[in-house]
Amino acid sequence: MIETILKKILPNFSGKKILIVGDIMLDEHIWSKVNRISPEAPVVIADVTRISHVPGGCGNVAANIKALGGTPLLVGLVGNDSSGDKLLVSLNNCGIQTNLIIKTGGRPTILKSRVIAGSQQVVRVDREDKGPLPVNLSEKVLKAALKQIKNADAVIISDYGKGITSEHLCQSMIKAAKQNKIPVLVDPKGTNYSKYKGATIITPNLSEASVASKVKIDDEKTLSKAGNFLLKTLDLQYALITKSENGMSLFAKNGQVINIPGIKREVFDITGAGDTVIATIALSLASGAKIEEACHLSNIAGSVKVTKIATQPVHANELEAALEEKEPTSRKIKTRKEISEIAKRLKSEGARIAFTNGCFDILHLGHVRYLKEAKKLGDVLIVGLNSDRSVKSLKGSTRPYVSGLERAEILASLESVDYVVIFDESRPDNLIRSIGPNVHVKGGDYKISQLPERKLVEQLGGKVVVIPPTKGRSTSNIIDRILGRQQ
Repeated sequence: MIETILKKILPNFSGKKILIVGDIMLDEHIWSKVNRISPEAPVVIADVTRISHVPGGCGNVAANIKALGGTPLLVGLVGNDSSGDKLLVSLNNCGIQTNLIIKTGGRPTILKSRVIAGSQQVVRVDREDKGPLPVNLSEKVLKAALKQIKNADAVIISDYGKGITSEHLCQSMIKAAKQNKIPVLVDPKGTNYSKYKGATIITPNLSEASVASKVKIDDEKTLSKAGNFLLKTLDLQYALITKSENGMSLFAKNGQVINIPGIKREVFDITGAGDTVIATIALSLASGAKIEEACHLSNIAGSVKVTKIATQPVHANELEAALEEKEPTSRKIKTRKEISEIAKRLKSEGARIAFTNGCFDILHLGHVRYLKEAKKLGDVLIVGLNSDRSVKSLKGSTRPYVSGLERAEILASLESVDYVVIFDESRPDNLIRSIGPNVHVKGGDYKISQLPERKLVEQLGGKVVVIPPTKGRSTSNIIDRILGRQQ
């Protein structure tokens, strides 16, 4: 099985240095709720709930390299402006060094603002200067990048068509990479592909490959024609044409063609999927993998990315889980250590974490409705589940009626639940400390001031929200009916 081979590659990602040169940008996510139409015009009104900032462009490539276990060497430009400051902070939050990034007052930071409602982008607003880069700035970027070639295991040129990746820069980087016998990968843009001549591999999508080759791709024959055209005219070793949900096709200089089928996933957002693909290939090649293995692994990584909303990298443990082909419900059940790491990562990505806890013994309609409402209070809902031992201490020796692992799997099968973690204490204080939720949700007729967890949650910067119970729906009522104690 190819998955067995690919699993052996992943541990080798650790410490591999990938030099990334290209257009760095700030991705601003404006999270909102939409439930009405403006009386002024036929447009929706987005009620903003929060705003988050993450690295975009080749900054997202670097974030993927870091998340997969590699070491990104990121070279590029940011403006001497507030967006530039936010971008540098967001890179640092991802653990990416910014000492190779040049700050300039002569060019604004590229900013892409996406308004997101639910799991859908409503609109994107771009602020950028796409004109040619002044020669002095271009030389500074090139000089900084060339200095790092000897430290790198692979080079990625990430071209977003914003002026950084000139023909001179691309050809200089390709020449230097060849001299140092390291692969150079290109994520291309525009129509002038001659600047990528001599690269190891380029990764256009169907539309980009069609434009660059001037071949209308509508079947396997025209796809092959476009792929071979790119190989020959650009003197490439490989051309990888990505085909969205239909997978990807790899064309090799020796005439070999490898078609990698798509992986069926529920697609939420394709933003940044190409960044994930090229980052995975670069790390794979740097780790000694064969090109077909690298592409298979990148195909799986890309399929994981599209299940995530907005610009987010794919992490090594997520890729490992996808390789293991775990059941989706099993993937949601985490240890305390795992959930702590996941919570830390989610916060760095700007996600809002909702947390709730309970026994959830004999799941019923009241539980389901409660968890749906709890999920609405955050982007991610983590459920702390009392272990069998702690349920006994809270509910008595006859409880639970359903074992902890069964209860965990049942909870994990719910769409509203993102993660389940079993805890052994009677109270969730230690788990709350590990997660640090933005919202701690309780179900019942409690007054917030009376809740024992309130002070802890507030000390950690969160808040407590109480959701009233569904009348007449409880585990006790179900048991009473089963035993005939209730008519």
